[in-house]
Amino acid sequence: MRKLEISLTEEQYQHIQEEIKYSNRVHLSEGVFGGYELCLRVGIPNLFGGQLELKTNTNIDMGEVESEFVKVAS
Repeated sequence: MRKLEISLTEEQYQHIQEEIKYSNRVHLSEGVFGGYELCLRVGIPNLFGGQLELKTNTNIDMGEVESEFVKVAS
């Protein structure tokens, strides 16, 4: 089995957490069910860092991130 690991800076992580909390409060107050989506764009793996985007009610560019596929021990 493999897993995808995305490395975030502390600032990116905190920003994502705050946006998710805000989005959840908005959805609860409006009585709608919603979620969020993380979109990773990778041009050439292991050569250029990917771009991460958080999609909730709006699209938020989280900037450049590093990602890799890692083998999980069974």
